[in-house]
Amino acid sequence: MPDENEFFDEIEDEASCCDSPKVSQEDGFYVCLNCGFVYSRILDDSPRRAFTQEEIQKRKSNERVYSPIGPRTIIRGSRDARGTLLSPKYKSKFNRLAKIHRSLTTSYERNLWIALPNLQRLQKRLGIPDPVAEDALRIYTQTVKKKLTMGRSIDTLLSASIFAALRVHGIPRTAEEITKVAQIPKKKVIKAYRLILMEILPKLNMRVQHFTSERYVDKFNEELKLSMKCRNIAVKIIKKARESGFNSAGKDPKGIAAAAIYIGSKICNENRTQKEISKLARVTEVTLRMRVKDLQRYANMVD
Repeated sequence: MPDENEFFDEIEDEASCCDSPKVSQEDGFYVCLNCGFVYSRILDDSPRRAFTQEEIQKRKSNERVYSPIGPRTIIRGSRDARGTLLSPKYKSKFNRLAKIHRSLTTSYERNLWIALPNLQRLQKRLGIPDPVAEDALRIYTQTVKKKLTMGRSIDTLLSASIFAALRVHGIPRTAEEITKVAQIPKKKVIKAYRLILMEILPKLNMRVQHFTSERYVDKFNEELKLSMKCRNIAVKIIKKARESGFNSAGKDPKGIAAAAIYIGSKICNENRTQKEISKLARVTEVTLRMRVKDLQRYANMVD
């Protein structure tokens, strides 16, 4: 690197930008660090070798272990996980290395290789916050370590882990939303969720929050784009019905919330159809009408 040092010395000798010029390379230009004067563009900006410990530390960067298609050693087609085009010679070489690698890895690692990209996909499509996704991964890894994956698909356990994590964080998302995106039968996900609830969550010191109908009122009110007045009336109807002796045990809180929203929208002249509300709440129109009758009977009227 003597040529480069000589170039810096020449510029500093000729420099008249300030009393003590200190020239350095910054973003493709020779710049004085003391006054900010730009001398010229660097025409040859090829990467130079790192000699000192400081330069070595600067060069270090963390490479992503997992890409959207799997771990960084995965090859799809003629490109690696980073999208770099491979020559036939390197493609053959990496296929051999991958074969050796597969024989050395455990079933736990292979399971996570498949599960992590799927979790990222579900997180993106469901719009789940990062803390919830991290807890879902913790729950899933414990499930794999406990060998509860026997006879259960990866996607089923992942969906159940996401559902459990959402419950732990108190985010009211229905099982139907998750199963629709994951394209898995709801019955299987609920069954896996119960297993996680009994076997995994106590060991992780996690507790699920049980949602009342008031929590679903907020969710449905926002999605139906109703006013805050309608929301307050719906909550008031539910509270008044409970005080009058309405027993909600054994009744789906989503159905009660949907009925209260339906009554509230009628009172506020922000009419929504039974079909629209029942589809959003994922309950039948018959259930909605029955809950409406129950609330009207117990709540009588709203002041």
